[in-house]
Amino acid sequence: TGAQSKYRLGNECETYAELKLGQEVWKEGDKSFYFDTNVAYSVAQQNDWEATSPAFREANVKGKNLIDALPGSTIWAGKRFYQRHDVHMIDFYYWDISGPGAGLEDVDLGFGKLSFAATRSSEAGGSYTFSSDRIRDFATSTANDVFDVRLAGLETNTNGVLELGVDYGRANARDDYRLEEGASKDGWMFTAEHTQSMMKGYNKFVLQYATDALTSQGKGVPQGTSLNNNGDMYRILDHGAISLAERWDLMYVAMYQNIDLDNNRGTEWYTVGVRPMYKWTPIMSTLLELGYDNVKSQQ
Repeated sequence: TGAQSKYRLGNECETYAELKLGQEVWKEGDKSFYFDTNVAYSVAQQNDWEATSPAFREANVKGKNLIDALPGSTIWAGKRFYQRHDVHMIDFYYWDISGPGAGLEDVDLGFGKLSFAATRSSEAGGSYTFSSDRIRDFATSTANDVFDVRLAGLETNTNGVLELGVDYGRANARDDYRLEEGASKDGWMFTAEHTQSMMKGYNKFVLQYATDALTSQGKGVPQGTSLNNNGDMYRILDHGAISLAERWDLMYVAMYQNIDLDNNRGTEWYTVGVRPMYKWTPIMSTLLELGYDNVKSQQ
């Protein structure tokens, strides 16, 4: 049993890079199409020569202002990073349904902006068919679909906004295949996030609750073919980045997460950490990171 993330400063030895290329391919008035790509790679930094296969992280087309009745909205299709929410200092994504899919985002309702998306991810095994003589033929991977609705930009107080979201995910077995008995099949996740602009930075306070297939990764991506994730998860999170003084900045995080599974194999995790930074000059600074994780098994 261990934490789902790590405190990053001085604790990442690999090299990770992304090559992001995009181009506006058509524009007429305020209507436009944009083609976006992103190729990434990672090496362990253990030898002089290290070969690696690049990952095609994004390849999508976005059409903006195409619907006259919905000015400012964007229609998109393809593979992309979709409105990801994370805690940078521990590299922890708590709301991230990125992947291949399609959606409509930033529909202006006057009091907030509404977004719809559907994306897909795959899960190893989990479904099977009978090939002959009742011999099981297992699928190498089973698709999981997630349907995401978000309402953002709700003004709650001075310099404060609220974002609400709901995700429904389900396993989507191939034709003539069936899920293993006891698989969680589907699940829900609900998110509320309040962002407060303050001290030349921000503070984010997040409440989340997930059930069954959406408890495994805890970020909105379902694993509906799993046999061990029926139950629920709730998370309370506060994190931010602020300026304390002319030369002092601070990043911080505090989180409590409880995954309560029917098979008693869940976990209880809390973490707290700070990353102060002192700026010697406009181009030179020193950072220190202190973090503490505590994870307990449900059993």
